[in-house]
Amino acid sequence: MKLVLACCLLLSAGLPAQQLKPETAQQFDCYIQAAEARMDARKAFLLADTDTALNEQIVRGQKIRTLEANGSNPHKLSGGQLYDWIAAAFIPGVTLEKLLRMLQDYDHRDRYFSETISASKLLCLTGTDRFQYSMRMKEPAILDVESDVTWERVDPRRWRLRSLSTHVAEVGKDHGYLRRLYSYWRFAETANGVSVEAETITLSDEFGSMTRMLGSALMGINPEKSLRHSLTSMRESVLKPGVEFSPLPSGLPACGAALPRAACAAAPGK
Repeated sequence: MKLVLACCLLLSAGLPAQQLKPETAQQFDCYIQAAEARMDARKAFLLADTDTALNEQIVRGQKIRTLEANGSNPHKLSGGQLYDWIAAAFIPGVTLEKLLRMLQDYDHRDRYFSETISASKLLCLTGTDRFQYSMRMKEPAILDVESDVTWERVDPRRWRLRSLSTHVAEVGKDHGYLRRLYSYWRFAETANGVSVEAETITLSDEFGSMTRMLGSALMGINPEKSLRHSLTSMRESVLKPGVEFSPLPSGLPACGAALPRAACAAAPGK
């Protein structure tokens, strides 16, 4: 008990509250611009399409694999640190239509992702491809997050989506655990189920290695773990016997145009 208390005190001392600096935001936008260009340039829709070993692990082995998307994490920015992770999984015996109905049930994400989300609410929608919603996250701290989501149908058996946080606020003391949460998902249906791949890019304040280690052990400050939890919950929830999903609600306002792609503007003061 004394050790846990000491670690928590050390975390509090090492994580001062602060706002995102303009140069940090600019460097994040530059990273996102390059990352989205990398994703667009990929020839394979899924990494497992051209990686036999990865496909074997997720389909036959039923494993959830996580990979560093762009070199070692974290990526250091001025006043912040960025994590870029990819996760891949396969959900057997499910259709893409059923999985999408669950994922677009934004009012009840706490039912499907109960390990990481305690509440959620759909704020607006346009058709079946534009959504904005809010959620209260349980990790890496209690956080209120609003996101703008755009779905894209590639063909009858493949979809992808882009989810960009528009507001992130920690409930209570602001430790800087999460400043941005961007995620990019791909879904491909086969005769036996649906392959899922997600790339999540998160931004936090800058912490030392010891604080990161303690935070990962005690507070759940671990983007890789959170991503793995999301895919595990997704698979377990959609395969739950008798599960039903609410239809898209009516009467909500339209969301308007999607957020523009990140642009790498000149650094502040340059």
